[in-house]
Amino acid sequence: MTQSAKPRPKPSQPSPRRFRGFLFFGTMVFNLLLLGVGSSIAWLVGMAVAQVYPNSSSEVPLTQQLLNQFQHQGSQGIVPPPMVSPPAPQPIPAPSQRLTDPQRQQLRIQLQQLQGQLNTLIGRTAAVESQLGASRPTEPLEERLQILEQQLASAPPISGSGSNKPAPPPISATPERRQSSNTLVVTFPSDVLFDVGSTILRPGANVILDTIIADIKTYKGSAVRVMGHTDNQGSSQQNLDLSFSRAEAVMKYLSEAIGTEYHWAAIGYGANRPAVNNNSANNRQLNRRIEVAITP
Repeated sequence: MTQSAKPRPKPSQPSPRRFRGFLFFGTMVFNLLLLGVGSSIAWLVGMAVAQVYPNSSSEVPLTQQLLNQFQHQGSQGIVPPPMVSPPAPQPIPAPSQRLTDPQRQQLRIQLQQLQGQLNTLIGRTAAVESQLGASRPTEPLEERLQILEQQLASAPPISGSGSNKPAPPPISATPERRQSSNTLVVTFPSDVLFDVGSTILRPGANVILDTIIADIKTYKGSAVRVMGHTDNQGSSQQNLDLSFSRAEAVMKYLSEAIGTEYHWAAIGYGANRPAVNNNSANNRQLNRRIEVAITP
């Protein structure tokens, strides 16, 4: 018997479409490589020609302009800000003329008189501002006076049927000095040093308190008592606390300005030691005071 042999399968032939794809891709890669190599060779040849035959024009080439612009933009973000140095303190000018001891003493007396007049003016200005319902202790005195003049000029008049309440008495910022036995007592109005009900020194109060520093320095190592007083308005305990806190604020300022070689004490008397009877607004203002007693 004869056996019929199975026909062998023919090997598959590659698709013509797939072959054309490979050919196209290879051609593109070859063209790109050729273009890159050609561009590089052309750039190198151009650079060599530029070195051998430089251009006589002073204009910067376009490629160099683009490169410089890129470098400038990149460096703008890392430039440190300029350092601003604080202004140097202005030295105190020395007097152009030599002074003898009598001349120096005379000028010092005149300076203390001017300081007292300035304190009086500050107190009167603060009194007028309080009557107008405004306070500007941090502004220059000249500007405060100009503002007060403008406010008075624009203030509407009050008719005759209005309130006849008298205006508060003016405040004198000049400290009062009196000698009692071996103790010097200097009195300051509290209304000049503190706002109503406040225990914090007003701006400008240091100018008034500085007038007593020379008196304290005259008695080295002396005992300095700062005593606070109020009027009879409010409760007794509130007045005690208020007078003590104000005396403590004044003591703190003076001790920091002068030094700790003195014996400091702060006392609050409240309304227990009035200077005058509390039967009028003027007398109550006199009772609101700070006394500084200096005992050698």
